[in-house]
Amino acid sequence: MFFILSKLLNFFLDPFNLLVISFVIFLLINARTKKNKFKGIVWFVLFWALLLYKPIPEFLIKNLEDKFSYREDTFIELEGIIVLGGGTGSGKIAKERNDISLGPGAERVFKGLQFLQQQPQGSVIFTGFSGSLFHEGLSEAEIIEKLIKALKIDTKKILFEKRSRNTFENAFFTGEIIDGLAIKKWGIVTSASHMKRAIATFKNLQPEIVFDPIPVDFQTAKSVYWGPGNMQDSIDLWRIYIHETVGYWVYKLTRKL
Repeated sequence: MFFILSKLLNFFLDPFNLLVISFVIFLLINARTKKNKFKGIVWFVLFWALLLYKPIPEFLIKNLEDKFSYREDTFIELEGIIVLGGGTGSGKIAKERNDISLGPGAERVFKGLQFLQQQPQGSVIFTGFSGSLFHEGLSEAEIIEKLIKALKIDTKKILFEKRSRNTFENAFFTGEIIDGLAIKKWGIVTSASHMKRAIATFKNLQPEIVFDPIPVDFQTAKSVYWGPGNMQDSIDLWRIYIHETVGYWVYKLTRKL
């Protein structure tokens, strides 16, 4: 139920949907207003032009991403890492096209494979079934398994958690796996903007385990470009920021972290 409600909330908080909804509401209000209709249009356009000015969401995302970093030697010294789902693309396309479909967060998957190359004795857990409300086709685990098989990578140290659909379930179901292992310090691999919620969730469920952040999939550089940007880029950045900020506080209020 929590997963379904979170997806519904996410739909109404999506910046593009908010733009459409606010525009419809504006038209309804404007239709009932007899005076200063032009003034209302100007304020509406200015409001959304300001929000869609790319440096604003870029600055907010940068603040999320700057909270976490790691040194390469720390990464190599770890005995195991946990790679959160979100690195694969459409399961439906992967199945029907017989393709290894990777998504925009594919750095997560590659970081897990990089760890195996640099630390052959280490363990990697790929966690995630699907983040879609109505899943079709291959699961995230099945897509990664196809990739590993295609690259002929030794799977002896690779484990899969194949049930989770969100961050809390990533931590909960992965906890059942790491309880049976001797490793007491794990690296968490996920998008830099998502790391705050991910680390807090894992630590809340497994307080006796040490979790080190391994952020990937950065959306911002170390400096913000203050010139004009693409509107779609602005919407995408706002989507990430709203999702992570609201998600963190929902988890906080429901005591999931």
